[in-house]
Amino acid sequence: MKLIIFSLLLGSTIFAQTLTYDVKAPLFGTIGKVEVNYNIDSNSYDITASMYTSGFAKRLSGNRIEHYHSYGKVANNIYKAKHFKQDTSFKDKKTLLEYIFDYPNKTISKIRKKWRGSQTLEDKQRALKFFTYNDLFSVYHNIVVQLKNKSSGTYNVKVAGLESNAGNLVIKVPTIKQQEEAKSLGVNNVWVFHIITHKKIMKSKNGEIIFAVGDDGIAKAVRVLKTAYVNHIDAILVR
Repeated sequence: MKLIIFSLLLGSTIFAQTLTYDVKAPLFGTIGKVEVNYNIDSNSYDITASMYTSGFAKRLSGNRIEHYHSYGKVANNIYKAKHFKQDTSFKDKKTLLEYIFDYPNKTISKIRKKWRGSQTLEDKQRALKFFTYNDLFSVYHNIVVQLKNKSSGTYNVKVAGLESNAGNLVIKVPTIKQQEEAKSLGVNNVWVFHIITHKKIMKSKNGEIIFAVGDDGIAKAVRVLKTAYVNHIDAILVR
């Protein structure tokens, strides 16, 4: 379920809220849960999220658990990341990934550490070759704010966390007719867009994700396409 959690972000400006999503797969039913906590005001945002597997996904992933934290400033309703952190554990392995944004010097430091039990497998730090204010959380809010009223077409933004594709995230806004695909997710009155991450999310071919976003900016449903085990995996807002 890696990266599906990044899909579940909001477009509102001032709030404190917790949302819960059930993650489902055809034939298998619910295979996990995502909880997202938001604290946003006119000057800053702070988002934490956790993902837990269940059922066959828990067995296959070695009880994979992921925790995320992103915080930064808000300027003209755009989220500008200052720090992003991801903690992942499965079986006896743990991974830490951090991005630290230095705005005066226009640099981003990436820190990556891995452990197996008490043994350190990796401990690296390097600067990214590009600068952006988007991390894997802040970018989704910014997409909703900047592209919701745009014409159908293809757009690109730079994102810290997508270095394997030079930081490029591809966004596709369908035509009004193609927006009807949201019905297959069981939601109505939403705005739909796709992203292509070029990451193998659940071993999918190019990491393509569909978003169905309500007028309040909340993601009502998210679908990861063409995964290894099933045709798609969905995250559905339950509360």
